[in-house]
Amino acid sequence: MFSSADPLVTTSEEQFAVGNSDFAFYGNYASRCRSFALAWCTGGRAEATVNQHRGTLERNTWLFLLPGWVLMLTDCTEDFRMNYCAFSKEMFAEAAFRLEPAFFQALRECPLGTMTDGMAEGAEAWFRMMEYTYRDKENTYRNTIIRNRLQNMLLGSYDKYLRFGTQRRTAPDKRSRQTDLFHRFVDLTHEYCTTHREVAFYADRLCITTRYLSGIVRRMVHSSVKEFIDRAVVLEIKMLLQSTDLSVQEIAYRLRFPDQSYLGRYFKHHTGYSPTEYRHAKE
Repeated sequence: MFSSADPLVTTSEEQFAVGNSDFAFYGNYASRCRSFALAWCTGGRAEATVNQHRGTLERNTWLFLLPGWVLMLTDCTEDFRMNYCAFSKEMFAEAAFRLEPAFFQALRECPLGTMTDGMAEGAEAWFRMMEYTYRDKENTYRNTIIRNRLQNMLLGSYDKYLRFGTQRRTAPDKRSRQTDLFHRFVDLTHEYCTTHREVAFYADRLCITTRYLSGIVRRMVHSSVKEFIDRAVVLEIKMLLQSTDLSVQEIAYRLRFPDQSYLGRYFKHHTGYSPTEYRHAKE
């Protein structure tokens, strides 16, 4: 019987976690990650949603998660398993300080991917070393060793990005500015979607017109700004319905909806379920 506890939990005393899990905690539940995590599938198959990105996890596919990102797995096969390493925000920040923002923008665009045979072999060797140190609880330099190995892995990944994923890295032009504005919009959406659902709010924060923002978002994700914001809001509602005991009225208040009925109509319009139906369907 596999545990349904969150495997990606770290504490101030235990700043990293290493293991193999069926990720049942994230099965059909949209949950926010509190740590940085790297995981890759060792068997089985599942459909993954990371924020608003969707993809299939199967053997030798990897998954990067940054603190605050939302993960949900669906259609998991019984033999679905993943190796994982999770790190506290503090340890991750210390290991990643040399990396440029472009690297994290690339992760936002592609949080899931497929490893080559050589990459998979290297990942397994790296994981075995991480697992050995994780179990070596009495090691005085345990955290330092893990942080250094994490930094080595990140720098190696960044090197591959610079050498093989740089088609987008051209001299600054109109398109690169739009890409930067889009990523800033995504960050703002994650931060403010629970309290602000107006397109004008995000355009004002970016110091551009709503028309210009609409063109950028449409070009990047073939969606309107409002649709993008609404998907983020619906994801927040789903998380609160699934992972808290808050009433629908309390959720409406927290997300600044006028009342429970308005939230109910909004949620059903986007999902086909009432909040109560959705909560019961996921029990």
